[in-house]
Amino acid sequence: MKAKLTALLLALSPTLAIAHEGHGGIGLFHHMSELVPAVVLIAIVAFVIYRRTK
Repeated sequence: MKAKLTALLLALSPTLAIAHEGHGGIGLFHHMSELVPAVVLIAIVAFVIYRRTK
């Protein structure tokens, strides 16, 4: 259970960012190209942690 919670928290951490004013974009979508590599990396790390603790 602890490993699943850790993986979930790692996977959701990029969604904690809040969009700031001045770009004309809505929400996180105007930074999606910057966030995708981080999301993929966190998903890979979470998967590796999950597989090692299983």
